[in-house]
Amino acid sequence: GACPCQRTPSLLTLMSPQPLEKCDSNTMSGWSGIFLTKEKEHGKLNPRPGKMYIFDRPGMCGQRIEVRSDVIDATPWELQETISIRVVRGGWVLYEKPNFKGEKIALDEGDIELTYPFNPEEELQNGSLRRAVRDYSVPEIRLFPEESAEGKKVIFRDTSEDARIFGFPIKANSIIVNAGLWLVYAHPFFQGLPRVLEVGGYSNPAAWGVEQPYVGSLHPLKVGEPRVENMSQPKLVIYDKPYFTGKSRTITTNMRDFVTRADRQQTTFIGSAGSLKVHGGIWVGYEKEGFRGHQYLLEEGEYHDWRVWGGHDAELRSVRVIRADLTDPVVVLFEQPDEEPEGAPEENTFEVTEAIADVELFEYKTSTRSIHVLSGAWVAYSHVDFSGNQYILEKGVYNNCADWGSEDTRICSVQPILRAPSDSSSISTEIILYSEPDFQGECHVYKLNQEALSEKVLTKSCRVSGGSWVLYENKQYSGNSYVLSEGDYPSLTSMGCPPDCTLSSVKVVPMTLSVPSISLFGLECLEGRKIDLDTEVPSMVEEGFNNHILSVRVNSGCWVICEHSNYRGRQFLLEPIEITNWPKFSSIQSIGSMFPVRQKRHFLRIKNQERGHFLSVQGGVEEMKSGRVVVTPEVEPMSDIWFYQDGFIKSKLSPTMSLQVIGNIEQAAKVVLWTETRQPVQTWTAQMRGLISSLTFPGCVLDVKGGKSYDKDHVVIMPENEERPSQQWEIELL
Repeated sequence: GACPCQRTPSLLTLMSPQPLEKCDSNTMSGWSGIFLTKEKEHGKLNPRPGKMYIFDRPGMCGQRIEVRSDVIDATPWELQETISIRVVRGGWVLYEKPNFKGEKIALDEGDIELTYPFNPEEELQNGSLRRAVRDYSVPEIRLFPEESAEGKKVIFRDTSEDARIFGFPIKANSIIVNAGLWLVYAHPFFQGLPRVLEVGGYSNPAAWGVEQPYVGSLHPLKVGEPRVENMSQPKLVIYDKPYFTGKSRTITTNMRDFVTRADRQQTTFIGSAGSLKVHGGIWVGYEKEGFRGHQYLLEEGEYHDWRVWGGHDAELRSVRVIRADLTDPVVVLFEQPDEEPEGAPEENTFEVTEAIADVELFEYKTSTRSIHVLSGAWVAYSHVDFSGNQYILEKGVYNNCADWGSEDTRICSVQPILRAPSDSSSISTEIILYSEPDFQGECHVYKLNQEALSEKVLTKSCRVSGGSWVLYENKQYSGNSYVLSEGDYPSLTSMGCPPDCTLSSVKVVPMTLSVPSISLFGLECLEGRKIDLDTEVPSMVEEGFNNHILSVRVNSGCWVICEHSNYRGRQFLLEPIEITNWPKFSSIQSIGSMFPVRQKRHFLRIKNQERGHFLSVQGGVEEMKSGRVVVTPEVEPMSDIWFYQDGFIKSKLSPTMSLQVIGNIEQAAKVVLWTETRQPVQTWTAQMRGLISSLTFPGCVLDVKGGKSYDKDHVVIMPENEERPSQQWEIELL
C-alpha cells in the first residue's frame, strides 16, 4: 500500500555527483538540485488551494468524494476494498485513524489506486486526511548520526535517489524536518516501504518508526504547476469578510473594480474581497482597480482570507479571467544585455516549455528585457522557487517590465498553467447555452449533437468551449443557421442571431483533416465560369468576382457560405457536396462572402485498423534527416504522437518534418519522416475513420507493406484498394 514516487527526480539530481560538499564545520549537505538555490534570497511564499478526489472504485469510477481541506474524521465514508485517488493540488497524508493518528500514506499529485491500505484483514476505512504541502517552500530534512540531533548533520532539499556516502547508507539516529513532507527509504532507488515524515523533530529511531536508522534514498512531496479543471465555465464568488461571511456576489467575467455599480444585475456593494471561492476557470486577482498593482493567480478552490492567495496586504480590487489554449505552452525570455558601447552583443534568449525553479541554472541572468509568450499561459516570479511577486503572462509580446506589471526586470523562476487531468482522454466538444444574456440564468451543457432542444431551453447567450458548432432555428438541423467558433457570445446579436430568435437544434462541425477547397460555377450543373478558392473571402464583389453563382462544389473541408459580405445574413454550413442548383438549394440569389471552418491544431494518434497498432517513428529523429515510419506494437515515447497542419502530417517529436514519399512514386514506395521544405511539397487528407490519401499523388493512400520480409511493418503508399483492410485507419484525438 505504499505510495510509489510519481515524480521522477529532477535532471539536476540525476546529473549531480554523489560526494558531499562541506558547508561549515558542523554541516554536510546532500548534493541535490534545490540545495543550489536555497542560499539564494526567496520572496514571499505563494500558497495554493488544495483539492483531491476519492473514488470508491478503481479506475477513477464510482461515487466521487471531493476534498478541499483537512478531514479530521473520514470514517463515515463507505468505500470498496480498492479505491482510486486523484490528487489535483497539494501533497496529502492519509492516516489510518481519525485525528491524524496511526499509520500514514503520502499522496503525491497525480493518480493512485489503493487496496486495503492499512490492514488487509479489516474492511477498508480511512481515518483522516491532512494537506501537508500547501505552497512552494523548499523542502528541508536534516539527518543526524546521534540521537537528539547530535553530531555532523547532512541536509537534503530535494529528491536523492541514492543518498549513500561512498557506498554506505546515511546513519540517522535522529531527524529534523524543517519543511515539506518526506518519504524516507532505507535502501537506494526508493526500494522498500518508505517512512512518511512530516515537519517536526524525531529524536531517536523509534520516533520515526524504524529499528535500523539508515537512509538510502529520500523524496519530498512537492506541489506541481498551477492547474485548472473547468476552464470553460469561469465562476467566482467574492465575500466582503474573511471565512466566506458577510455580503457576497457572483462574478463570471472580468471585473475592473468591485466598487462599481455598473453591472445592472449586482445590487451588492463590495469594496474589496475579504475571502473568495473559485468554482471554475483560472483567474488573476489584482490589488488595485483596473487590473493594476500586485497580481495573484487564483486557481479553483477556497481562499478564506488574503493570506491564502499570497496577498501582500488585504486589498483585492479587480479580477480577470485567463483565456488560453493550455495544451502546448512555450515562452521565450529575452535577457537584459549589459550596457556595452561597442557593437550590439549577441542577445541571449531562453525558450521555456516547462517549470523552471531557477533560471540561472540554465545560464540565463535574472534580468529580463522582454518576454514573448508563443502559446499557453505562464506565471513568472521575482524570486527563485516560484516565490515573490507573481506576473501572469498570456499569449503575446511584453516589451518591458511595466507591460507585465513589474517595477524592475527581475525574473528568477517561471512555470506554465496546465489543464488538470480529466476522465476523458479525447478532445471534448462542448457548448453551454444560457437562458439570460451575459451568461446568467439557467445553463445547459451539451457535448453531442441535439436534433431537438427541449422547449424549456431558452438561449440568450452562449459559450463555445470545444470545437465549432452550428445553431439552427428549427429542429432536425433545419431553418436559419448560425456557425460559432470557440469563444464567448454574451447576447443573441453577438451570435449573429436576430433579437427574437429561438434556437431549436445544435450540431458540432465535424473534425476534418484536409486542406479546404471550394469551386463556384456561373451555370447550373457545375458548368460555365469557374472560381476555385482555398481561403476566406470577406466580400466576393470587393475581390472582383461576379457574385451571381448557380452551382457549387465543396471539394474538401467544411465551408460556411454567407448571403451578404463580411459574413452577414443567412449562413449555410457545407461539408463536401455537389449542389447543381444553388438558388433552389439555398433560396438566395447571390453569394456575399464565405470562409472555411478553421480547425485547431490537435495532437493525435493514428491507428491501423487491421493491426490495431499505431503509426510511429523509429530511430532518434534528432540526429538524422529522416525517420522510418512503421506500425508496430512497441513504440518509443512520444514517437506515435502526430498533428495535422495545412495538409502536412507532422510528428510532435520533430515538428519541422512531415510524412513524405522518397524516390520514385510507385506501388509500395516507402513513407518516411523528412524535412518539410523538400520539393514537391507533399500533403495529405484524412478521414477520422477510413483512408489517408495523398493530395500530391492522387489515387495513392497510406498502407502497411505486410508480408514476411524484414520491413513488413513499414508504411508505404499503394493505389486505393477496397480489398486491402490495411488501408483503413482510425484517428484518435488526444
